[in-house]
Amino acid sequence: MKRANPFALSDRASLVLPGLLLAALIAIAIVILLMPARMVLAQDGGAPQHAQSSGTLPAALAQDGWRLLVVPGKAEASFTAKNADKISVATESAVGFLYRPVSSDMGEKRRLAWRWRVDRAVPATDLTQSGRDDRSLAIHIVFPAARERLSFWQRLNLDLTNAVAPPLAGSVLTYVWGGTQQPGDMIDNPYFDERGRIIVLRSSEEATGQWFVEEIDFIADFERAFGYTPAQPLYVAISADSDDTRTHSQGVVAELAFGG
Repeated sequence: MKRANPFALSDRASLVLPGLLLAALIAIAIVILLMPARMVLAQDGGAPQHAQSSGTLPAALAQDGWRLLVVPGKAEASFTAKNADKISVATESAVGFLYRPVSSDMGEKRRLAWRWRVDRAVPATDLTQSGRDDRSLAIHIVFPAARERLSFWQRLNLDLTNAVAPPLAGSVLTYVWGGTQQPGDMIDNPYFDERGRIIVLRSSEEATGQWFVEEIDFIADFERAFGYTPAQPLYVAISADSDDTRTHSQGVVAELAFGG
């Protein structure tokens, strides 16, 4: 009977064990890279499902091109509107995003203006800490990512995000009402690696129940954030977030519009 060669078994083990270790490391890397893409479209048979906890997205918003982006395992923020120019947002230990594509013919437009009001604010949180970064309101602008400026792992991150949440597959500017940071501060977005920046417009200490008017130059902000001039934006979004502090928030965004 032929005896097993212990050295051959040892050789095979020396090949198999590193392979298993490599596979485990790849699996861990994929999980980490998928973190920015935790927000995914609600799906029903492969088509966008414009559903939220109250039933359906208001007709005024759906007809104006707005869609809902949800976070799996989290209660959904409520977006209501009688018309698309005035959108109310409420959360109860919840988070949610309302987004729509930007017109393909922006021309020379480089400004975004809106009015907003917070009626019930969430506590101040550190916006640099993922999972601890609630905010009363935020406006997001998503631009095409410059892939040539990204590392291999960042490009993989981008591709994974595009596979599960296309509206987040780009470079993102987020304008926030909330946080412990001061108005005017620009910080890294903890969910987007090198593709996201947060700009604080209103602090958590801002007066509630009052309207404030904003007008931002998103081209100048993008150049300051990323060091180059962006292509035309792809999406604009509204969000609110109170799941980490398990609190309630209420606010309104009105007359959100791009201009020259």
